[in-house]
Amino acid sequence: MSINSASAVAKTVANLVKSIPVRNKDVVSRRFGLKNGKKETLESIGKSYGITRERVRQIEEFAVNQLRKVADGNQDVERYVALTKNIIGGNGVMKERDLFKAFSGSEADSAVNSSLVFVLSLSRDLVRLGENDDFHAFWAVSPAALNDFKNHAATCVAFMETAKRPMLESNLTEFKSEWLKTFLSISKTVGKNIFHEVGLVSWPEVKPKGVRDKAYLVLKRDNAPKHFGEIAKLIN
Repeated sequence: MSINSASAVAKTVANLVKSIPVRNKDVVSRRFGLKNGKKETLESIGKSYGITRERVRQIEEFAVNQLRKVADGNQDVERYVALTKNIIGGNGVMKERDLFKAFSGSEADSAVNSSLVFVLSLSRDLVRLGENDDFHAFWAVSPAALNDFKNHAATCVAFMETAKRPMLESNLTEFKSEWLKTFLSISKTVGKNIFHEVGLVSWPEVKPKGVRDKAYLVLKRDNAPKHFGEIAKLIN
């Protein structure tokens, strides 16, 4: 049986949680979306039990800490951690949705992908950074890899802010091409336009927000006046 099969990861999760109380198990299952891939809020779980969201958070935290002790030295957990590190590869980081795709064949939320997140969250090696204003959710193979990525990301953003214009990927020799590809998949502040130029997504040349921005991009690209019909054709 493949380690990334639905039954395999579900069996690993079941073995891990069997030692904790029923309510704690239910809270963890609903918070991680272990049954259907859909995570529930602290508030919704609290309402079903007639307790506060803070109490639910405490139960979740206590249960996860308990399970981390259970996971220490667990061979199944170690295999999933090793598999994930192998999938992430040399860049040391990977967007969570890309990890899902490589693991289960689908980047969508599902019980299988949620179970993987749950198992990996019990590891003391891997690090997950949740989605925020700057990044999509992603995983790092170690705290050092996470810090290294953040430092490179800050350098890249600062470079773009200094350049004040989009640049072709091939011209960004300051950054390794494979790292840049990974960074662009994770970053919410830096992106790439259809001309393979990299820049801040706040720039209309990188992420046009409407017809006017698209027309501006077309005209700037060709640097020549054009008829409206020709502009519309180029936009399409």
